[in-house]
Amino acid sequence: MVRPRIDTMLFPDGKSKALTLSYDDGVVQDRRLVALMNRHKVKGTFNIGSGILGVKDTADFGKAPVDVSKVEADEVKFLYAGHEVAGHGLYHSSLVDVGTPAAMYEIIEDKRRLEELVEGCVRGFAYPFGAYNKNAKALLRLAGYEYARVVPSTGTFELPTDFLEWKATCHHKDENLMELANSFCKDNTPFRRPQLFYLWGHSYEFDFDDNWNVIEEFLEHVSRYSDLIWFATNIEICDYINAFRALRYSADGKFIYNPSATAVWIEIHGKKYRLEGGTTTTIQ
Repeated sequence: MVRPRIDTMLFPDGKSKALTLSYDDGVVQDRRLVALMNRHKVKGTFNIGSGILGVKDTADFGKAPVDVSKVEADEVKFLYAGHEVAGHGLYHSSLVDVGTPAAMYEIIEDKRRLEELVEGCVRGFAYPFGAYNKNAKALLRLAGYEYARVVPSTGTFELPTDFLEWKATCHHKDENLMELANSFCKDNTPFRRPQLFYLWGHSYEFDFDDNWNVIEEFLEHVSRYSDLIWFATNIEICDYINAFRALRYSADGKFIYNPSATAVWIEIHGKKYRLEGGTTTTIQ
């Protein structure tokens, strides 16, 4: 009997799980969050509106005022070293509530300033207020952005189908956060299908709710499973999945060409293959 063939994407080193964090606004509480993430060797992405860096502010949202000041521009490169800096709109304006020229300025000028600060390309984005439409997505493409995170969450570990409408697994306030984390960390992936845990939020919320223990518990828990999980930034995951989707197959599937510069791992009938960038691999 001929077995049906399923080519399953694996993450680097043959892992079937990946995890990333995405935190918005570039607030001073990021300093504490980054330190926690670094301690547990968990990576993530920080979405910043470069036009409001260094602004001093407080907010209460019906509670005692909390500092929501933004980090200084000159600390961005060093504070977020090892993580990803992504765009969040120059002045955090809603891209659907301003005219097209203003929206494009919000997008492209933020990108330009952030790239000066990090001395590299900025290719990811998070929609301010989670507001987006077809026009906003088109503007992001024109500006060279390759993904953008939205607010609605899935509650699942599915991979994104549209990177410009990238939905997270959950916000850190989700009452099922640790239940999801426990489920994700179990080595029980059906058919070794790739799974992605994507957590998002704002680090100032931990001060508002006086619950830094939530993120500390989460990071401590997932970090125990580094043998199963690839900890990566948003753009690293985006690049990797796109590299897998760009693979080219011969008619009979015996030869697979990887046109990207990224090595891609796959599994076929229980056997793992590492497909080097720019090479053709023969499947046995």
